[in-house]
Amino acid sequence: MTNRRLRVDFHTHSRFAMSTSPSLDIATLSATARRKGLDVLTTGDFTHPAWCDELKRDLSDVGDGVYASDSGTRFILGTEISCVWKQDGRGRRVHLLVLVPDFSAADELSNRLGKLARLESDGRPIIKISALDLSLMAWEVDDRSVIIPAHVWTPWYGLLGSKSGFDSIGEAFGEHAHRIRAIESGLSSDPAMNWRIGELDSRAIVSFSDAHSPGTMGREFTVVESDMSFDGLTSAVQGDGIVETVEFFPENGKYHLNGHRKCGVRLEPSETPADGRCPECNRPLTLGVVQRIDDLATRPTQVSMTKGGLIRHSAIHETRPPFRRMVRLNDVLSEAFGVGPNTKTVGRTADALIAELGSEFDVLLSASVSDITAASSERVAAAISAVRRGDVDISPGFDGEYGAVKISF
Repeated sequence: MTNRRLRVDFHTHSRFAMSTSPSLDIATLSATARRKGLDVLTTGDFTHPAWCDELKRDLSDVGDGVYASDSGTRFILGTEISCVWKQDGRGRRVHLLVLVPDFSAADELSNRLGKLARLESDGRPIIKISALDLSLMAWEVDDRSVIIPAHVWTPWYGLLGSKSGFDSIGEAFGEHAHRIRAIESGLSSDPAMNWRIGELDSRAIVSFSDAHSPGTMGREFTVVESDMSFDGLTSAVQGDGIVETVEFFPENGKYHLNGHRKCGVRLEPSETPADGRCPECNRPLTLGVVQRIDDLATRPTQVSMTKGGLIRHSAIHETRPPFRRMVRLNDVLSEAFGVGPNTKTVGRTADALIAELGSEFDVLLSASVSDITAASSERVAAAISAVRRGDVDISPGFDGEYGAVKISF
């Protein structure tokens, strides 16, 4: 097969997962992928019996572990599992992405997990199993299965998070740690923050959306050079073919800084009391991603930005894929017009831009300023250009509350 450049989002959900949009079916996932400019999605939630039945009904096997919807959008089979267990006298709660090569493997893994939990209760099931044991189970079912720790720094459910996880991948996976070849950075961190962690030097840093609604699909994604096969795509996202990742501004993520939402307390690590308690109510703060990376970092961040907004590691850029940051099109247009992101004005302008310039990601990342201006206005072009340069002001997120982005233009 011929390799080509593909935008992939391998952390999505169906309407059968908790707190997700009821519109998330294959038709909506496919239509949204086309509008945004995504080439390959994961199905999400294949362990849910009703969703798996829909996947078998609505997707066609096009070979090599890849499936297609009626409209042509490509999928691979994937899910997110919430592992809950005790290890070394401490409760652990870790989310893992699991990618499998075909329905035979998906069915067998679901059958085994179904003996441990009621899979029909949630598309992202909670299983009383360790991260290692789940991984060993998936690899036993099919050794091509891929395990990627999800949103690895999230306090409550990230493998390296402050509340739920471990201080290293090795601590969680032991002698099998080498089989964890990639981690998902999550919305509250970006690759530059992760470059500070020595243990990640040999692992890919990938970004996906964790979409719970059509609008959040592709809010982060990874660009790879790959053929259209399960083995090619999973090899690519594990480091062999990553071209770049496209990121949320990490300050916009809801666990970026330390804080206590109930008291409205948001703190940088340098401002945080040594006992980790809220200065207003004395309850424990939720220690965010910046704090956690500071605690585990082995070196400072070294980055440089190109004129086009591509961010590289300034010391070892030849061995680390670059990244760029992005704000969703509706949010950019909302800023440009001073109206809500779901208003008719924003919707009409977004439709016109996409019709003229290709897809949402084409508009945001590659369309020329002159073409954007011609399809909308100078003000919209200025807002998109500002985001590409990183000219934004953000009130950082904390303790489950997203940050607020203000574009400077």
